[in-house]
Amino acid sequence: MSRWAALGLAALVLQGCGGGGESVAPITPDTGQAAPPADAASQASSPASSPASTPASAPVTPPTDAASTPPTTLNGRTLVWNDEFSTNGLPDSSKWAYDTYRNKDGWYNNELQYYGNARLQNSSISDGVLSVTALRETITKANFSDARTAGFSFSSARLITQGKYTFRYGFVEVRAKLPCSLGTWPAIWMLGSSAGTWPDIGEIDILEQRGTNSAAKQTVLATLHMRSNYGGDGITATRSLPDACTAFHNYQLTWSDNKIELGVDGTVFNSYNKPAGANNNNWPFDKPQYLLLNLAMGGDLGGAVPAAFGRDSMQVDYVRVYQ
Repeated sequence: MSRWAALGLAALVLQGCGGGGESVAPITPDTGQAAPPADAASQASSPASSPASTPASAPVTPPTDAASTPPTTLNGRTLVWNDEFSTNGLPDSSKWAYDTYRNKDGWYNNELQYYGNARLQNSSISDGVLSVTALRETITKANFSDARTAGFSFSSARLITQGKYTFRYGFVEVRAKLPCSLGTWPAIWMLGSSAGTWPDIGEIDILEQRGTNSAAKQTVLATLHMRSNYGGDGITATRSLPDACTAFHNYQLTWSDNKIELGVDGTVFNSYNKPAGANNNNWPFDKPQYLLLNLAMGGDLGGAVPAAFGRDSMQVDYVRVYQ
């Protein structure tokens, strides 16, 4: 996925990766959303404009088919880190930090959002679900000191485990429901925590979704970035997922010392084997990485944001790491 942005010390310069979709849903004129399938319409959340002073997230649709208690072992691996988002309010500060590094200059990939720091408007937990919410609101340097001079028209959140949890190898599963609104660009991904710059540190995009049209909202991407293949040349694959924004799905990574597999709901659709004679250019994946959850607005993969956009969310049921 190309979450090509710099985290903390890593300076990233990104481009959009390829991909597409198949079946096209009609666009709902008053919201700019891809209309959900008829049998799932009652689950979809409709973006509605909300003032910045209202600490509310988008309506939450609690998942109905996920275990409330995570298994301590899975396929021979042991649960080593997880967040079930069981406490209402802001995300657990012992597990998550907020990446606001580029607010002062604007984010990479022509993205339009300001990333908030511990704002309930943008990252909140309710009924066991984390909502990472993008809002249309006016962000100026007068009321947000770290904002760029030109300001922003959207806010969102970018949660990271950098400085709190990193790991090497294992199985990662993130259960999430993606935003339906055009112009939104959700991502569940990882970056190398070692000293260095992107793409040398390596990037694993477990999930990414374009926002350019309604077909894109029914398709998900998984991508790897490294010096030999990055940006538009990343090792990417797409999978049709017609209910990606109306139902929860399990986005998965299996990472070993010689292979990376990326998939959804138990089906692998992108895999990469460690090359013979591997070096850091084509296999930077032998060092620890950290997790990121974010919802960007516009940009290379988000596309144009409809004038009627008010708010929408990526909803996350849990994040689990097994080794």
